[in-house]
Formats: sequence, C-alpha cells, structure tokens
Amino acid sequence: MSEVLYRKYRPKFFKEVVGQRPIKVTLENEISSGQLAHAYLFVGPRGTGKTTLARLFARSLNCLNRAQGSTEPCNTCQTCQSNLNNQSLDVIEIDAASHTGVDNVRENIIANAQVPPFNQKGYKVFVIDEVHMLSKSAFNALLKTLEEPPKQIIFILATTEIHKVPETIISRCQRFDFKKIPQADVIKRLTEIIEWEKVQMDENILAQIARRSEGCLRDAESILGQIISLANGKVTEDLVSLVLPRNNWQEIDILLEALRLNNLSAALNQINKLVEEGVDLDTLHNDLLSYVRQVMLYKIIGSEFVSDLDTNWQNNIKIHAEGFKLADLSRLLNILLNKLSHKQQSIIDQLPLELACVEFLLISQEKQTASNFSSPNSQNTTGLEINPQDLDVLQNNWHKLADSLKSLNHSVSALIKSTHPLQINEKVIVLGCEFSFHIEQLSKNNIKQAIEESLSDILARNIAVNFEVDDDYQNKHQDFKGRSEEGIDELVNVFGGEIV
Repeated sequence: MSEVLYRKYRPKFFKEVVGQRPIKVTLENEISSGQLAHAYLFVGPRGTGKTTLARLFARSLNCLNRAQGSTEPCNTCQTCQSNLNNQSLDVIEIDAASHTGVDNVRENIIANAQVPPFNQKGYKVFVIDEVHMLSKSAFNALLKTLEEPPKQIIFILATTEIHKVPETIISRCQRFDFKKIPQADVIKRLTEIIEWEKVQMDENILAQIARRSEGCLRDAESILGQIISLANGKVTEDLVSLVLPRNNWQEIDILLEALRLNNLSAALNQINKLVEEGVDLDTLHNDLLSYVRQVMLYKIIGSEFVSDLDTNWQNNIKIHAEGFKLADLSRLLNILLNKLSHKQQSIIDQLPLELACVEFLLISQEKQTASNFSSPNSQNTTGLEINPQDLDVLQNNWHKLADSLKSLNHSVSALIKSTHPLQINEKVIVLGCEFSFHIEQLSKNNIKQAIEESLSDILARNIAVNFEVDDDYQNKHQDFKGRSEEGIDELVNVFGGEIV
C-alpha cells in the first residue's frame, strides 16, 4: 500500500513539488530561457525530491504541447505519457548501485549518448541515481562524455553521498543541494493526501509521522500508506501504534519534571517503570533528546519558538523552560549525548540513561550547596570555613596573581583577572569563570600549577584551585574588589571578542 500511495501522488507539475523552492525556480528559469547546462548534480538526503525533479525537468523539456511561456509539462502528449509510464526512449534512468562497472557505463550511457533523441526538438536525458556507487574506472569513462557531451544530451546525476563523487565529475556539473523537507510542509502534504483518500486522521498523528520521517517526504508517505492500509476510513492511536513506536511524551515529561525538581529517586523509578512496560529504549532516548532540546530552544527564543510537538505539550515545555537554568539544560543535553552514545557497550540497557540522570543531579546538588560569592560581611551558608581575612588578602593582591602569570602566558594573565573567588577554605579556592572555555584554558596542568603556586605565596599556605562557571557572573564579578577593568580590556583584545 505504501509504494502505491507514494507513486499515486508523485508530483506531476513543478508547483506540486514539496519544498526545494530555490531549485525549482532555477530549473524553471533555465527551461524558459533555454539556457541549459549539459550536466546537473542533485545532492541531498533520500526522499527529498531529487528523482522527482529530474523526471519533471526531463518531461518539461520534451513536452510537445507545453504552453508558450510555461514551464509545466502538459502530461497528456505522447512524450509526457511515455515518460510518466517509464517507457520513454529519451529519458534513461540508471541505478548506479546495480550498474557500477565501466562496461555498464559504456553500454548504457556512452553508446546511447551517441544516438540523437527521438524527439528531434527535445533532449535525451540520462538520470543516474546513486552516482557515487560507480567504480573509479566507470567515473573516468563517464568523465570523457561529460567533458565533450553530444548535442541535445543532458545528464542528471543524483547522490546522497557527495563526498564519494570525484571532484573532476563535480566540476563538470551544475550542482543543486536538496534540503530535508520542513515538518510543516510534510504535514501539509500528508493532510492533502488523507483528504484525497477520504481518511480521517488526527493532526497529532500526522505530526508524529512527519517527525519520524526526519524530513524525508517519501518515508512520511510510506508510513502514512501503512497506517491507511490498516484503517477502515478512521485512524486511531491504537492503529498507529502498530506502525509507529509508542508516543513517549507523557513519560518523558514526567522524567524531566523529576530532574527539574532534583528528585533522583523519582527519575530512576520512572526509567525502570518504562523498561518494565517494554518501551523501546532507542525511541525513548531520541524523544528525550528532542524534548530537552525544545525546552532549551524555548528558554532561549521565548514564546516565538514554534515547537514541532503537538499543542498539548506547549505549556509543559514552557513550564520546564521557566524552571531550568539555560546552563543546566545545556549540561543535561551534553550528558545525555555522552552517555547515550555508549549505550551499545552497556550490558544493562537502561544503565546509560540512569547514569545520565545521576550525573546531572549530583552536579546540580553540588552547585546548589555551593556558596554564593562571600564578602567579609556575608554569612557562611555553604558549610565551608570562610576566613574574611583571606578574602581581604586576595582582593588586595589579585593584581600580583595576574602579574606572576605574565611570564608564563600573557593571555592567561589577562584571563585570571576576569575570575573571582567563589569559595575559600583552608585548602581550596574555587574561582568563578564566565565561560566554560575559560576553564579549559586555566585548567591546563602547567597553568593551574602556576596559579596554585602564586595563590599559595599570597596566602602563605598550600592552596589548591578549582574552577566553575558562575551562573551569576556579572553581579559577583562586579562586587569583587580585586577585579580589573584593565584586565577585562586585555581579555577582549586577546580573544578578539567583545564583552557586553
């Protein structure tokens, strides 16, 4: 059913092609002007319209009844009909995946290219799909024909893996890069199809199909065809679950809420509940990443961000965006990506996800218990011993720390001026930084050692140093009396940036 549905609604006109507007406009302009290239290269993901546009282009060029000033084929003349029925002798489609050798290129392409088109006013068009599969010798044979193409011959090469196509071939072609189809366009097309098929289907199901297709319209139409084949005019969630993996948004929302509330027990219980219910973990992982990503985007963009989830979850995304700090969302995504990338190495399927939750909440709890910047008059709320005299000494001698690092690295000297103490006890000082890449620079072994030696001299005892990104950097750095505006200016010059 899926194949029939896809072929049934294959676009017959340029205006029916979903997405790829810049490519459509360019091809139509070339048809109108008659300024045609002898070779075209269609590059992009599968199911995004490469073959469809190649066939349309060829049919339009050879149409016997194309209206004056129009680029659309009539689809009724003899050449259009033979093209639509894959019987045209002037449009030759070759699957390079099954015709990789040089002999096939010579027999099917080079020899055929010497024969003029049957339509004397038209063109003979060779459409070579998955062209990257050709052998090196086959490419070399094809190259000669591309360099000196016979009259009225056009080549359209299509590939999903452009890096496997020789540069000598690419340079002889006019290249078009196809993009994945936007989800909204996929949903619109699926809506048209179910109307034509007289099938009732909730828009949320169409959104789910579009999301699973990942920008591949052909996949979306194939999935839709499978679902329609099971339905009797009315599609339900139960029917959809037979074709698509279970929708995990409710379960993911519960899991994310547990993380937002720092409830590790609830998070782990939710994971194990889902495992006992037989949820597909690969789907769960992908949906969780998608959900957290959209929360992060809403946090950054605000109400103007348009989620690709159905409207039932818009408010939940907003609640999570308001409850999480942006730095925590970014950290959560990085932890998930890191842990889940090693899931195939785990003996226990759910362990990587469990570890991701544990790591995220442990760090969150540590940051929550860490002190805010402590001034001499502030109270100790961290449980660490804070000596106001140490803070006075640091504030009065911060410039000495920076000066001591100049001989090591001028940029480090400037960079240390942009930090400030977050925590001080007898043995350790935690310095607050504005950005994580500052920490990467300062944490290098030789640099960190030099900072520890200098601070140990200033405080007259052995001191270890740690660094962390300060979520309230601007306010705390403004309050630190040891800071240096001159140092900030140096930092801007060193890193070629601008501090706002």
